[in-house]
Amino acid sequence: MKLRLLILSLLLLLGQNSFSQEKDWGDYKEINFPRIDKVSMDNQGFIFLTDPEGNLYQYSKSGNVINNFSPHRQGRVSQLEAAWTINIFTFSSDLQEYRILDRFINPVAENRIPLNLIILAKVATIGNNNIIWVFDEADLSLKQFDYMRNEVVQHQPLNLILDRSSLEITDIREYQNLLFLNIKNEGIFILDNQGNLIKKLKAYPAKNFGFWKNTINFIEKEEITSLDFQSEKQETFPLPDDFKAFGIFVNQQLVLLFDSSKIRIYQKQNTPLKGK
Repeated sequence: MKLRLLILSLLLLLGQNSFSQEKDWGDYKEINFPRIDKVSMDNQGFIFLTDPEGNLYQYSKSGNVINNFSPHRQGRVSQLEAAWTINIFTFSSDLQEYRILDRFINPVAENRIPLNLIILAKVATIGNNNIIWVFDEADLSLKQFDYMRNEVVQHQPLNLILDRSSLEITDIREYQNLLFLNIKNEGIFILDNQGNLIKKLKAYPAKNFGFWKNTINFIEKEEITSLDFQSEKQETFPLPDDFKAFGIFVNQQLVLLFDSSKIRIYQKQNTPLKGK
């Protein structure tokens, strides 16, 4: 009996140690910014954020500010995307404007959404081959807009593709030649590059979602979720006890966690995501 109790105590102790290690987050660098609106990270670890007026700031992976850009017309940025590395993309639904900047955040293309082609752009994201994907709320359609030729090259009625959906799209991203739509309380829908539905994922990000290899990473119910969008295998990881972030980005070396006033920069090898 005593031996059994001893073995049981050892197993409980090992379980507690294992849980403690899972929850262990190493040291971090921190960016303090009182009014964070949107955040993105490129593949080299440069960090980009916007404030509610649409000003754009660039930080190093050490958390030092490098550059900033202020648009002529101030307006909240609806979409900020830096994962393409070469270009940074911003879109403002309020202003109905898009902007493409180089990696030094110098504008290389900027314009208003053409009203004769797209009546009310609700969400937009950059794609391959000079394409901007736009959801036009006026006719509930998904459009591929070629910003170099200033024409819509493809048009799909999204209300027919996603039958019975509210179409309350909170995020839209192109990745690996696929289009990902996050629809509030419905999940993430994956479409091909022609706008045809492939499948729906049971994933409900609280805010943003980001990609690393074949996984979608996001925060849901105060946990980090890493979901393989091909196999649909899912893993969850704890957040740091002292920081209830609502957004996450992951690359080969770093894990970014952020809320509305702080960005924490962790070395991935010192986090629960070190094997990802």
